[in-house]
Amino acid sequence: MKKRFIALVGLVGLMGLSEEGGQSAQAQSQLAMVTKNKPAAVEKLLFDRVLVYEQTDYNGSVVRYQVLLNTKTGQFGFDRKLANLSFPGVVGGYTFVTGQADGSYRVYVADKYEGKIIMRYNVGRSYYAPNHADACRNRFQKRYRPTGREGSQYGLTATEYTASLGRKDTEWLWVAEVPFNSYPLYLFNELALEAKLPDAHSINFSASLAPNELLVQSKKEYYSEKVNGKPATSTLKLIYFGPTSHFFDVTGYRFKE
Repeated sequence: MKKRFIALVGLVGLMGLSEEGGQSAQAQSQLAMVTKNKPAAVEKLLFDRVLVYEQTDYNGSVVRYQVLLNTKTGQFGFDRKLANLSFPGVVGGYTFVTGQADGSYRVYVADKYEGKIIMRYNVGRSYYAPNHADACRNRFQKRYRPTGREGSQYGLTATEYTASLGRKDTEWLWVAEVPFNSYPLYLFNELALEAKLPDAHSINFSASLAPNELLVQSKKEYYSEKVNGKPATSTLKLIYFGPTSHFFDVTGYRFKE
């Protein structure tokens, strides 16, 4: 009888130890799992507007590209998937570029050797000099004259101007005043990048327009050159400016030293 009682006591003791040990091991396992699977903080660049430009060159080919804008910060975004950028000789690592109103750009690259890196670029400081806007207005007034026509679209009010390109050749511009700096868009192709926006009809009006002036449409018509019996014509026009909820995930990117 004593032997049986001792055996039962021993069994109960072993069960108690096993239960305590199991709870301890389970708690450690859960702690380890929580620590290991804790997600990294997600960082996003947000954009609330999109500008869509349509470019038609002299032979009639049409290209569209989209550029993002954060109206609160003035930051432009150039997404490889949206901007129809050309990439001669560029590997597949480049994904996104941001442009700030101070002339600085950040290029986000997912490199298989260096990982996720950010490269810094800047355009010439002369574009952001205090007297640059006045110089642009002087050049613009010498070249262009208002036609008296205005139009409103996408919440923008644009004014039409015209200039002579020689003989009957003529250029027309539609320009709108905006509450953000347009230069990060105009100067993108001036960066030392192989990636470029389509430029058969250039978007860069930084020598003629002030920072707060947005190009709505540019048209050039050459009677001195004919295409299929008609004057050679190229256009660049804003065909949409409206809300979006686009973002770019910058989690894990670091600046390249």
